Amino acid sequence: MLALHKRLSYKQAKWALVLLIAMGILGSSFQIYTDWHEEKENITGRIIGTLETVENAATESAYTLDANLAKQVVAGLVRTNVFIEIVLTDDLNNQMAYYSRPASSNAFSWVSHYLAIDLKQTYTLELKRGKLKVGELIANIDNGAVTENFIRRNLRLITTAILATLVLSAAFLTLIYLQTSRPLSRFIQQLESVGRSKFSDGDVHFTEIKRDDELGVLARTFTTLWHQRQTVEAELEKREAYFRAVMQQSRECMLLTSQTGQILDYNDAAIHLLGYRESSIKSMNLKNIDHKFNQEVLIDWSQNALGKVSTFETRYVRHNGTMVPVEVCASMITLENIPRYLVSVRDITQRIKDQEQVKYLAYYDALTNLPNRRLLHDRLENAIAVAREHRHIGGVLFIDLDRFKTINDSMGHHAGDQLLIEVSKRINTLISKGDTASRLGGDEFVLLLPDICHDMQDAQAMVSHLAEQLLGTLSTAFVIQNVELYVSASIGISLFPLDQSDGMRILQQADTAMYKAKESGRSGFHFYRSEMQQFATERLKMEKALHHALERDELYLVYQPQVNGLGELIGFESLVRWLSPELGPISPAEFIPIAEETGLIAPLGEWVLMEACRQLRTWQQVVGLPASFKSLAVNISPFQFSREDFVEQIQHVIDTTGVDAAQLDLEITEGMLVENIKAVAAKMHALQHRGIRFSIDDFGTGYSSLRYLQHLPLDQLKIDQSFIRDITEDPNSYEIINTIISMAKHMKLSVIAEGVETNFEENILSSIGCHRFQGFYFSKPLDKHTATQCLIEKKRFPLQLNEVSTTS
Repeated sequence: MLALHKRLSYKQAKWALVLLIAMGILGSSFQIYTDWHEEKENITGRIIGTLETVENAATESAYTLDANLAKQVVAGLVRTNVFIEIVLTDDLNNQMAYYSRPASSNAFSWVSHYLAIDLKQTYTLELKRGKLKVGELIANIDNGAVTENFIRRNLRLITTAILATLVLSAAFLTLIYLQTSRPLSRFIQQLESVGRSKFSDGDVHFTEIKRDDELGVLARTFTTLWHQRQTVEAELEKREAYFRAVMQQSRECMLLTSQTGQILDYNDAAIHLLGYRESSIKSMNLKNIDHKFNQEVLIDWSQNALGKVSTFETRYVRHNGTMVPVEVCASMITLENIPRYLVSVRDITQRIKDQEQVKYLAYYDALTNLPNRRLLHDRLENAIAVAREHRHIGGVLFIDLDRFKTINDSMGHHAGDQLLIEVSKRINTLISKGDTASRLGGDEFVLLLPDICHDMQDAQAMVSHLAEQLLGTLSTAFVIQNVELYVSASIGISLFPLDQSDGMRILQQADTAMYKAKESGRSGFHFYRSEMQQFATERLKMEKALHHALERDELYLVYQPQVNGLGELIGFESLVRWLSPELGPISPAEFIPIAEETGLIAPLGEWVLMEACRQLRTWQQVVGLPASFKSLAVNISPFQFSREDFVEQIQHVIDTTGVDAAQLDLEITEGMLVENIKAVAAKMHALQHRGIRFSIDDFGTGYSSLRYLQHLPLDQLKIDQSFIRDITEDPNSYEIINTIISMAKHMKLSVIAEGVETNFEENILSSIGCHRFQGFYFSKPLDKHTATQCLIEKKRFPLQLNEVSTTS
């Protein structure tokens, strides 16, 4: 038996109840609404009538200023129990009588408050004697009192309506159950017994067949359908094989054809794929949509065993005339003892696109759409072979963007990618038909010129002209993310076929020439020479050795004295040196650029700073420093200074070594000051609080601004040695030094000249106000033992070369 909540009688009674309640609510609401409008008018009439009954007495009291009479009038109104506040005033608005009480409260006060919104709360009666106004009677009504009868009356109405609805719903439920639900339940029980029995061809009998209503019709119809079941099952068996095949391949375009290719049936996917109307597709033959379909194809299909599938690719013609590549699977089936072909068709457009994309990505760069390294090698090898055969000259230009990593780090890789795309576009505008512009990866591009000319000098001139064009077009500003970016490039050039070099070798030669262009100052080009390979090999060897220099204790510091005009020692500049067991002594000018390019400058800078501070602490605590000694200078690389934890790193070194930070001088370059002045100033001020001093190294060669200098906690400017070398021959150098010294005095900064190598240079510098010096004239860099000896003995400078052993 069905649960009560699932029976029709319950559902019908439920909805009948809902409908009756809704109708009752609507009817009651309408009645209450109209009743309220009438009641509201009655309330207003009663109140006005009440006030008018006392109008004459109130007018008399106000006119005669009789307070007792006024109080009697108010008392009379109070007895009506309708007002909560009554005021009677004379013509001068003087209060003659007043009454007030709290509003009445009952269980339906909230209804009274709601109804009061629609009621006038205050009634004012002007008291006139003839045309003369003698006073006013003002009364505020009690909402609960005036609406109480209305509320009680309507509550009785609502309660009566709900009870009537419930009684009527119960009657409906009983009636529906007796007339509908119970007969249906019995019929269902009989159907369940039929379903559990094993009827075959036997008759089916239902007691409801004799009824003349809908249940009787339903029983007779079911009996007829039951006897037709055997016939329907037999028909279904005939089409079982067809429907099984269709179900197995239902996701594909399905076509059922005759042995001649005439389309007999199809599915919705076929309509979608081919675009023909349903009325026309059945009149078509496979020849109409597949031009390769012929008798040989039918013979091939017919030779297959039953159920065996033939698979091949072809192109079908859509209704609009477009061609679609498809994969066809055809098999022979038997329907009603007649051979048919079941053809499954799959659209392989996306698969072909994917294959082409894979092939494209194998030979082209995904970002710039330029040929990649693989395609470049193929074309280069072919170009070399053709050049050898026809005796003409080709060339390879290896292009590397300068300082591209800075843009990536500062603006993000998305901006870097956009820049590379714009660079590739500009390169493409300069190459000729038959040339190849490719991207090897990162910021490296290669141009292949397979046929320049037959003369070597002409080839060099033409390639040089192209290289200058490239440098010019790349130096023009790029607008990336609304920001103007300026880049330069270094270009290496290798011509072929000058020897038996293959494509890989020629690319290496161009790469080597490119590095030579970078070494020469960047933003230029350079042709490959055989001696460059040796340079590249040695550079690679040095790079590998530098990775292990720190851990193998191959680095050490030397200290170059800084002196005053009296020859007294005022400080040292710590300088790093490298003695490699494999390569011998290596100049900082050689290994510092490699350290910057490979990222080793960070650990190298940390080591120099820690080692210098340890030595300074030894001099401070053990040896003792002379009164003239001011500081030990340590060079800070831009990469090291730009790190976010630079301040914490310096503080860690100071805390670890215990050095007095007041005698530590950090030398920074002018280039740091223009990149991010706010961040630079914040770091410098943070370290200044620890007592650390700051000097600008190589002053006059960078791009610093006086506006920057006056906002930074600087202590000293170091005049670059290039000005010192030219001071005797170039008047401009003299004027520049004089200007720097004058400016420093106004800014209250110390000045020290580096690279002083003669007594004549010292005298000139002294004459224009520079009294701090550093250079080979006074002393070469000293090892730590010799430097310590100079402190102990309080040596004066310049030192005689035979007095101390030096380390250069």
